[in-house]
Amino acid sequence: MSETEKPSHEYLSIREAAELLEISEDELRGLVDRHQVPRHTIAGAFLRLRKDEVEALKNKWRIQRELFPKIGRYFAHQSTVSETTLKEKLKDFWYFNDFYVICGVIIVFLLLIIISS
Repeated sequence: MSETEKPSHEYLSIREAAELLEISEDELRGLVDRHQVPRHTIAGAFLRLRKDEVEALKNKWRIQRELFPKIGRYFAHQSTVSETTLKEKLKDFWYFNDFYVICGVIIVFLLLIIISS
């Protein structure tokens, strides 16, 4: 990649994103675990957050604090981020585990054929 080309997205670590959002790392990890903050896994192991998504979330929290200051200055994200629904959780489960579920059904089906013959 040449110097003039830039990657399309810049990624932040949990520490960098927490500093940008002005919350603790543990609080950010909790938001990520509850799927309230978009995350990206790099190489299947390293959790990263896109800088533009984190900045958009920070702006959303700032606007919410300015419009509704009585809700709470430091915990605006609790009222601006929606909870994950059961449908979304099932959709995520299917997206990440569809191969294993289908393979399991095929294996059970083949075992039934073998046992019955």
